[in-house]
Amino acid sequence: MKTVKIEFSKYEPVTFLWPELIEDYGFDKARKIVSQAIDLQKMSGTKNNTMPIIFSGTGGLALIPLQMLEKEDFKISYKDNQVLIFNLKSKSFQILNDAN
Repeated sequence: MKTVKIEFSKYEPVTFLWPELIEDYGFDKARKIVSQAIDLQKMSGTKNNTMPIIFSGTGGLALIPLQMLEKEDFKISYKDNQVLIFNLKSKSFQILNDAN
């Protein structure tokens, strides 16, 4: 398993990553990627400790520890079915709420 260090203070919250994911993969495939991210959280994550993340450039999935987000002064109130979409190239992220 690969470990990636992400400094969230260098990334900007945006609202265009979900539409970009749909544009890149089509609506059905983008919805399936989000569904797989939620399934990953349910199968391998820890409630209130991890959050699923989608890398928008590749459609890759991972789980991120919530304390990593808190250390970066990035406060979130995590809810079930919440997914973080992340774009390394544009240094941006978007949180999808009720992503199911």
